[in-house]
Order: sequence, then structure tokens, then C-alpha cells
Amino acid sequence: MVTLGTNLPGSGTGRGTGSRDWFAALAASPRPAVVDYAGGGDRVELSGRVLANWGAKTANLVDSEGHGPEATVLVDLPLDWTSLAVLLGLARAGVGLVFPGEDGGDGQTDPADSADLDRASAQDADLILTSTPGDWAEHPADLWVVGMGPDAASDAEDAAPAHAVDFLTEVRMQADQCHLPLPGGAEGLPGLAEAWKDLRAPDLADAGRAQLSRRERGLVVAAAGARLDRAVASAAAGVWDQGLPVVLVPERTAPFSVATARQVEAEGVGSPA
Repeated sequence: MVTLGTNLPGSGTGRGTGSRDWFAALAASPRPAVVDYAGGGDRVELSGRVLANWGAKTANLVDSEGHGPEATVLVDLPLDWTSLAVLLGLARAGVGLVFPGEDGGDGQTDPADSADLDRASAQDADLILTSTPGDWAEHPADLWVVGMGPDAASDAEDAAPAHAVDFLTEVRMQADQCHLPLPGGAEGLPGLAEAWKDLRAPDLADAGRAQLSRRERGLVVAAAGARLDRAVASAAAGVWDQGLPVVLVPERTAPFSVATARQVEAEGVGSPA
């Protein structure tokens, strides 16, 4: 478990938020923070202001349901703009964060042991946010379903249990401003880079891993079929700290197709860094 309160290396330098209120700085930005081409439909853009609005609502919901900074939240979500908004809200709430498939140690995990690792990473969770509620129906933690209503699934194995909360319905009722104490003080955008510095780079052969391409003016993520994980979260926090966007594209590996390459070029993120 890692608490989302660790400063990113380099905070206070370059274009980063430095000693300012990192959340307020993001909320004041009209520039794109997330661009999502990976959802199978049209281009979706969230400015810093809009992303922070979703983040504030999420943090308020977390707090209203009694999950404070001491809580551990397991995030089991596909990689799309909604999951990145959830990530920002959890960072604003200052809770601890784990992902399925982690062992909580040095990260040197074997994907073949994913079922055991899921149990290990989830065992201390107080709250689970998931798009696959059937996988967590028996877990004692609070269960929030993201991306589907509690009764949306027709398959009994995938259906949300009666105690599950429909996240998207509940979060929309929350206030647009978050007045919780800023986690970690006002020392830069909380990130997870230090916690991940000893983890292996994502293996493209691993199920659910996204390929990351750091660019001069942003981050490109080959997000098709991928899940939000620690590496993506860390990289996203890093570019947000610099006022730059995360661009999700509908492919899994590079080199990209001509159509995807044109999408990336249109976002003006530049060449690989």
C-alpha cells in the first residue's frame, strides 16, 4: 500500500507546481489534462479544470463515506479518462492505494500467480473501486462500481451485489469544490514515483499492461484493453505536475498505425523524450 502523498522528484522545478497548492493549480488550468481516444468513440478531452472538478467530487464522496487518509483503496479499473479522474480524486483525499496483481513488496511479481497476488493486495482494502464487481462480491470492503449501474450486468457472475454503490451516480451529487486538508501539505503534486522506482518496467507481454511513451510535452499511453496500474498512475501524476496532458490512444503497442499517429500529432505532445 502506498499513500498518495509522496512528492514527485523534481517538484518545484521547471513547469511543475512547486510549493503551490497542486490541486488548485490543476483546477485553474484551461489546458487539456486528459485526452481519451481509447474509449471506442469520439475524442474526449478534460481540461485541468474539469479533471479537478471530477477529482474534487471523488474526494468528497470518499470522505463522506468515512474513508480518511488512513484508508486503503484498491483500484481495479480499465484505463480510460474516468479511471484517471478517480485516481486524481483519491490523491486529493490522501488515501492509500493498491492495485490488483501487486504483492506490496518489491514488485517483482509473476503474472502467473495473479490470483494469489490479487488476494494479497486486496486483503487490507477498506474500499474497492471496480468495473468488475462480481470479482469482489465476497470481499468485506465497501464496493463501488465504476462504469456500470448496480443492475446493469445480465450475467450473474458479473452482476453487482446489492451492497455495491454506483459510483457515477453518487459522485455527481457531490460538491464541485473540495475543502479537505491538502495531503502532504502544499509541496507539489502528490505522486507515486518514489514508490515505483524499484519496480520493473511494464512488460508488454503481461496481461493488462499499458505501453507508455513519454513525450516532450505530455504522455502517450497505448491504452486499449489495459488496466490502470501503478506505472501509469505515477507517469500521469508526473505530467500533470508539469501542466501537460495524458493522451490515451486506442492501440496496445507501438509503432502506432497511421490513424493513431495522426491523433498523437494533433495533440502537439512532440517527439519521444
